[in-house]
Amino acid sequence: MDDRRPDDDPLRPEVLVDRYGERIFRVARRMMGNDADAEDVTQNVLLKLLQRASSFRGESDPMGWIYRIAVNEARELYRRRGRRAAISLDALPVELDETEHITGVTDFSRRPDRRLHDEEVEAAVNAAIQELPEGYREAVILMDLEGLSYKESAEAMNLTLGGFKTRLHRARLHLRRRLEEFWRSVGNPPTRDA
Repeated sequence: MDDRRPDDDPLRPEVLVDRYGERIFRVARRMMGNDADAEDVTQNVLLKLLQRASSFRGESDPMGWIYRIAVNEARELYRRRGRRAAISLDALPVELDETEHITGVTDFSRRPDRRLHDEEVEAAVNAAIQELPEGYREAVILMDLEGLSYKESAEAMNLTLGGFKTRLHRARLHLRRRLEEFWRSVGNPPTRDA
């Protein structure tokens, strides 16, 4: 890598880690389902970005290019490790909510039954996403969870815009069916207003 890159160059090593490391980890965590594999993916992506920095033409924001490398690296690790990745202890529910970790004060305004319900819903959604076929899971993660545009998501997955939209639509239909099963099993379907 050229050490003569400007300080604000998005492909400078320290800028890569500071600006994109957390986003790469978040995508990898959602795709892999656990922190340990996500850390491996993140490290491999950052190394590949450093090795391939000269191949980036700089014609656009590097995030699409970075997501493409992250998606491909997660796919590869997912295949090497098998369809079902190990569950990380970090993925297990915690007893304290995040505000208590940050401030040291428990937020008693949330009812325990509501918090349990929210955790069950989140677990059901995460499980439904993990059950999606690989390409569908990636489409939902990039578009709905990471907030990329249709174009950015399609580029990251190396698909045409139409192909990406079809894949995302099918993924959302699968999620809807899976989550309707969940709501029937708990007897408490959400309302459109909620």
